[in-house]
Order: sequence, then C-alpha cells, then structure tokens
Amino acid sequence: HNELLPKALDLVCFMLQTGKRLDNFMYATVLSAFASVATLERGMEVHACSVRACLESDVVVGSALVDMYSKCGRLDYALRYFNTMPVKNSYSWNSMISGYARHGQGEEALKLFADMKLDGQTPPDHVTFVGVLSACSHAGLVKEGFKHFESMSDSYGLAPRIEHFSCMADLLGRAGELDKLEDFINNMPMKPNVLIWRTVLGACCRANGGKTELGRK
Repeated sequence: HNELLPKALDLVCFMLQTGKRLDNFMYATVLSAFASVATLERGMEVHACSVRACLESDVVVGSALVDMYSKCGRLDYALRYFNTMPVKNSYSWNSMISGYARHGQGEEALKLFADMKLDGQTPPDHVTFVGVLSACSHAGLVKEGFKHFESMSDSYGLAPRIEHFSCMADLLGRAGELDKLEDFINNMPMKPNVLIWRTVLGACCRANGGKTELGRK
C-alpha cells in the first residue's frame, strides 16, 4: 500500500484545492499520512486548509499537527502549536514527547513528561513510556530510565511490553552497561525479539575489547 500513498495524498490535496470539505478525522488521517513519509510542505498545505475550515483548534486535528511537525523535524513548529492547544489529549502529549526523544532532545522530553504529570488531565500510557524511556536512552540517564520503567507497573498499572524492554536494552547498551544488559535480558518475562538482539550486538561492537560472549549468545 505504500506505493499508493502518494496517489491517495495527491487526491486529497486535489479535493482540498477544489473546495471539498473534510471533517476533523479526515484531516487528522491525512496529516498522519504526511507525517509517516515526512512530507513537511504538503503537511503545511493541509494545516492551512484546516485553518480555513476552522478546525485548527480541534483536539484531533491539533494532535495530528503536533505529530506531523515533530516527525518532520520541525520541533519548533510542533511545540508552538502544542502550547496553543486549548485541550490536549494523550496523542498530543505523546507526539511531542516522542518527537523530542526521536530527535535526541531527551532532557526536553523528560521535562515535558513532568509537565504532563503535573497537568494531571491525561494519564501516561504505554506509548508515553516508549517516548520517555527512549529519551532516557538518548540522554544516558540509566537510573532515571529504570525509575520510569518501574513506575509503569508500580504507579500506573501498566505492564511493560516488548517495546519497553527494547528501550531499556538500548539504554543499557548505549551506556556500556553490558553486564547489567545481560542480566536484564536473562530476567525478561518474554523472549527477546530481533530488535533487542541487534541492540545487544551493537553494544558489544562499541565496547572496547568487546563483550564477545554476550554477542555470541
């Protein structure tokens, strides 16, 4: 279906240019599609159309705009729009946190997570913690990463999934904590996936002298 995406987006743009009306969910779907292919110019065109349709303040459209701008690397636009949203949902919070984490701004992601908790209107979910743990990984914050990982079940009743274990493996691998990484993997409640083993191999290759035994496993 990826081959059909550009044609579908061209059709939607044609609809907008010819005055066809789209509802908020259609705008959100189109913006998410542009975000998936990191097409900033087209996404900005749809943003302009949503303004003309008086849907810019809609939480569904607004969240999709934050997601689109963050995935396209325009965190300045994403944050500017995020800060003007009258209502924020989990999608908007998660998009901004993940955007910071994705682009290596771990400290900013964690500050925003603290704001999310302080706001108290939207509880963190599984997606939130993927962004938070990724942020800790990029910032080299091992202790803080484990604190957030443990808080998932202790404070929010969220059972960590394979993607959260993968983030933790990446955190330990990036920090060069190979012994802790091995213990962590051995104590996982599920079988490590391919992504986790790639993380292990990468960490072993980066280590001086190499943790060859772990890499062979």
